[in-house]
Amino acid sequence: MRPRIAVLASGGGTTAEAFIRAGQNGHINVDVGLVICSRKDAGIFQRIADLNNEFNLRIDCLLINHTTHPAAHTEHVERGHQTAGEELAILTALLSGNFDLVASMGYMKLNGPHIIEAFGWRPEYSSVYEAKMVNTHPGLLPDTKAMYGLKIQQYILDHKLPYGGQTLHLIGAGYDDGPIIAEHKVPVEPGDSAEALFARVQAAEKKYLPGDIEDFISARLAYNQDHQGA
Repeated sequence: MRPRIAVLASGGGTTAEAFIRAGQNGHINVDVGLVICSRKDAGIFQRIADLNNEFNLRIDCLLINHTTHPAAHTEHVERGHQTAGEELAILTALLSGNFDLVASMGYMKLNGPHIIEAFGWRPEYSSVYEAKMVNTHPGLLPDTKAMYGLKIQQYILDHKLPYGGQTLHLIGAGYDDGPIIAEHKVPVEPGDSAEALFARVQAAEKKYLPGDIEDFISARLAYNQDHQGA
């Protein structure tokens, strides 16, 4: 049986689409079994529906956010964080699917502590393969930690850095603070705009992410087999 992942997203879903197509076209041996999105107007819903129709798939695409699962009257939720109900709904969906990995592909919220406890990177771990939750970040870390999108590319240009890039890292308790799994540098070109650099970073992400995730899953499964009963 092919490994299965769950995807967390907030936007158009072009990266998730590239990943699904890589699986369906035989470039990787990994399937997407579930997508959870935080925005009701995100383009990923139609994208997944179209892919389901094109390849005869049954990928569920769930909306889970602070509107579907609002905060309790006594609960204070900072901007960009999950409500307790939202976190529980996501955790329940992920646990019920028995996924080999959870991959954040443009998910714009900080995951709650119970999700990190179940899937993410914890300081007491001795190996990256003990965690099973990763994020793709459109910049090189740690220089662009806690930034996103075009803001990252503008930061690179403003600080005259030689490279942008794409990083795959484990998800920890804070923004972009888990160990790095893979990174791919994208050289800054003369006269670059933030938009032009971002387009090349996104192209690198779509090119490398499927293989990087497949490699991590394979290494993680091998690690767990070696350490069973240890």
